[in-house]
Amino acid sequence: MSLIEECSPSLRIQKLEALIGRIPEQHPVWPDVMNEYKSRLAGQRGEKSMYFHLSMLSDSKYQIYHGIRLQYRGFFFQIDFLVLCAAFALVLEVKNRGGELKFEKEFNQATCKRNGQAERIKNPVLQAQLQARKLKGWLEDHNFKDIPVHYLFVNSNEKTLILSDPGNEHITRHICNSEVLIEKIDQLANYHQMDKLDAKELRKLKRLLLSKHTPANPDILKQFNLSPNEIPTGVKCPTCDYIPIDYRHGTWCCPKCNMKSKTAHIPAIDDYFLLIKPKITNAELRAFLHIDSISVAGKIFATMNLPFTGKYKNRVYMISHSGDKIVEGRQ
Repeated sequence: MSLIEECSPSLRIQKLEALIGRIPEQHPVWPDVMNEYKSRLAGQRGEKSMYFHLSMLSDSKYQIYHGIRLQYRGFFFQIDFLVLCAAFALVLEVKNRGGELKFEKEFNQATCKRNGQAERIKNPVLQAQLQARKLKGWLEDHNFKDIPVHYLFVNSNEKTLILSDPGNEHITRHICNSEVLIEKIDQLANYHQMDKLDAKELRKLKRLLLSKHTPANPDILKQFNLSPNEIPTGVKCPTCDYIPIDYRHGTWCCPKCNMKSKTAHIPAIDDYFLLIKPKITNAELRAFLHIDSISVAGKIFATMNLPFTGKYKNRVYMISHSGDKIVEGRQ
């Protein structure tokens, strides 16, 4: 069974979830936010489904990186899955497309047909090829010049019909459904009989990849042309979603459903870090949670064990781990 290095969770999805939980459905950007969220979630499900297939690979031979993001020539590129061994590297571009996918020879374009409607989509084979080219350049820049880099577009929806024009073999050999992925990897392994890296070099490359991985941290408000002032503040009721609920004598109380909680503020602080900024002061916490007491805010910070800088009234608290739910598990 192969060990998969999950390089980082999707911070974009976390931020979309936080935004959906804050803005009202009547807001003009709501449809755009929901459409992106559903699309990202479907893609994430497709990538997660790959774990079953990739787990069939030997962990003594293969290293697998999910979502690694590297910088090359001033720009970042992210690989859905990188399969690495001593003999070669394989870039996997994973999609969760349903319906019918067709790859046309004349314009080297791809179309997706669902419910009788066809639309042009970005050619995932060309996307995989571009990622492989960037990875090859990145490896060469870091003195790993001899590793062959291959690429595949893998469709994780096994019900999808994949079609291609005749004479399009230069494209189709880089396409597979997830059910035949391991067979494709075995074919590459049989072709590359000679190792390009020894065990020490492979460990060195692993350390380099993980140290150079830079998780994406998108400004989700900027993406949807929102300002922080448009984000409703306050603590949300975990039972009925009413916002804002009240803080009374150490307990959060919902005026709508009478729910009571000691920890309802935790998701709200998560939302602040995800949507507003990765740092917060006592005054900013009080404003966002709708509490008046400086000492109550201080006690909330004390229970969360967040890193901070400064002393007393100049103290600034920060997100604890990039890419993690900031206070997850502290309830």
